[in-house]
Amino acid sequence: MRSSLKIGVPYYLKLFGVRMLSESTFHLFQDNKGMVTPAQSERTTSQSVHVNVTDPDKTQTRATTIRWRRRLRVQHLLNGFIVVLVTTVMIITELGYIPGTKLGYTCNDPLISHKYRGDTVSPAVLMVGSTILPLCMLLLTEFLMKQTIKKVFVSELWFYYKECIIGCTLVLMITEVAKAVVGEHRPHFFDVCEPDTNKNCVNGSFVEDYTCTSTRFGGYFITDSSRSFPSGHSSVSVFIGLFSSYIVQTRLPTVKTGRLLKPFLISVCLTWSVVCSLSRITDRRHHWWDVLAGMTLGALGALYTLKLIHKKLNGIEKSPRISTSTTTLLDVKNKDATSVII
Repeated sequence: MRSSLKIGVPYYLKLFGVRMLSESTFHLFQDNKGMVTPAQSERTTSQSVHVNVTDPDKTQTRATTIRWRRRLRVQHLLNGFIVVLVTTVMIITELGYIPGTKLGYTCNDPLISHKYRGDTVSPAVLMVGSTILPLCMLLLTEFLMKQTIKKVFVSELWFYYKECIIGCTLVLMITEVAKAVVGEHRPHFFDVCEPDTNKNCVNGSFVEDYTCTSTRFGGYFITDSSRSFPSGHSSVSVFIGLFSSYIVQTRLPTVKTGRLLKPFLISVCLTWSVVCSLSRITDRRHHWWDVLAGMTLGALGALYTLKLIHKKLNGIEKSPRISTSTTTLLDVKNKDATSVII
């Protein structure tokens, strides 16, 4: 009688729709009863189990976040200080407040006897063009690649544009320091400076001591007449042209734009560099070797910046997602059961 009762109880419970847990599943359920809250059993074949997943490292994560925020604040202060310092040094160097090397000249030297005719590409146009060109290329390539403005990521655009600004500033700072250290005379030096000792000197003799007597030009132009090497227009424009060409070449898909758009945009970027550089020779603002040195400096700066970008992009590691599967808490015999993560 007792044996028949032991066999019959599970059978009658099963008839009333009550599912029995296996012995191993029962022990597993007891060990994890704080994490698992079974849903109300129904007479249907599907069941749902609500699982509360807690983060054991929550306190440590909060402490790390606080330290990270503090470190970001210190970095921002340092970056702001460096930006202000570098900008101030470049401005006072360009205006001539930091004295540079004063070189002599050869009496009536034809290389520095040209008339001052102004700039085809003024410094203001150079700065505006160098700021807008890479930004336009970034926006255009992202729009053509994503086919909609809504999918363009501002953080991704800012990453490339920030690297462009930093690299261009580095090239410009080296150029300004080199101008002050070398102190080479521009092709229109005699016309702007009008040195007092050049009037009665012997042709071909070298003059070391002189004083500029020009009243037609201000102090900035007189100081700038002895800062020819290297060409700032060439270094900045070549850097911007190469960087913008790199953006177009690497980020613009040919499949979505055709075969002609990419070469056309690259030619626009490189034409900007060539026009800005060669105009300095035709305007008699620089010697040809000044332009060549500036173009070389800009190309080296672009290569250095693009190499850093590749390192940063290749160094980004995607953190693996942590699995939160709790299927082991369910009865493996019950294939119709479902789990709900809270």
